[in-house]
Amino acid sequence: MGGLAGPPGPARPGAETERSQGSRGRAVLRGIVVPALAATINGVAFVALYTAAFHDPVPHHLPLAVVGSAQQVEQARAAVDPSQFALRQLPDAAAAAEAVRRREVFGALVVDTPQPELLIAGANTQAVTMTVTQAFQPVEEQLGAPAQQHDLSPLVPGDTRGLTIFYGGFGVVLGGFLFGVASFAAAPQMLLRYRIVSVVLFAVLAGALTSWLIDGVYAAVPAGFFLVFGLVALLATACAATAALLFRVFGSAGQILTAIGLVIIGNATSTGQLPAEFLPPWMQPLPAVLPNGVTVRALRGALYFQDDGVARAWVVLGVWTVVPLLLIALLDALSRRRRTHA
Repeated sequence: MGGLAGPPGPARPGAETERSQGSRGRAVLRGIVVPALAATINGVAFVALYTAAFHDPVPHHLPLAVVGSAQQVEQARAAVDPSQFALRQLPDAAAAAEAVRRREVFGALVVDTPQPELLIAGANTQAVTMTVTQAFQPVEEQLGAPAQQHDLSPLVPGDTRGLTIFYGGFGVVLGGFLFGVASFAAAPQMLLRYRIVSVVLFAVLAGALTSWLIDGVYAAVPAGFFLVFGLVALLATACAATAALLFRVFGSAGQILTAIGLVIIGNATSTGQLPAEFLPPWMQPLPAVLPNGVTVRALRGALYFQDDGVARAWVVLGVWTVVPLLLIALLDALSRRRRTHA
């Protein structure tokens, strides 16, 4: 991670003490203790947060709908767990279908017909489809007739389990973290304008290659190359800019903060595997504000749900890009002013 520096060569006595201005204690701290602590903190944080998010994924007020009389709706409400599902009444099947397609509800049961119908969106992943199906089973038993299932937004053939968006986003965020590490190690005091050029270069390359793979090669996210490229590139820019700020403010400790904040918390709450309603309550607001979550929602919305979340993604990712770079510029200006006065 040292730019174009060659291999370090063989170990020799006293080398790390020399790099630590002659302090053996600092050499031990920098070379032995800090790497062990950083790796431990990152690893334990990954286990703790992913376990907290997914060890027992049950929905919390997952929005569902029922089309039927007031009595039928009340019977349905009595049959489902109110802590897990938020049931609403819709006037007709057309309104229910539109709500599913716009991702306002994750499933709708139409019971005011001779043959009940269950409207779902397979693009919400298989786990959500199974949850919705099981939630309405007691209602179907009360009706005495199984519902005919209609998938209004099925997964594309190139992504039969609906996980490509999650893994694509994970890879780009990981790349942004590694960009911060490499950039800080290679040129910790590089001028901001050159660092911005580096950020943009990373974003364009990551966005173009990722979009080419998931849209063009595998047809796993066929939402249009330029839309996918724009969202992925802006995600890369936001992560790289944020990483640059954390390294600028906290030095090497920025590696831990970036890893925990963007890579671990960000991806655990990205909703790439399960909707936000399946996360613990304290995690549920995070997908709407972190770069990972808004990008996953926008890509899924662009592909399956009538551009749900796309407009918000441009704004949120833009903020995560511009604000860190402005803060770096401000910190550099203040540092130069202090040196001038000194």
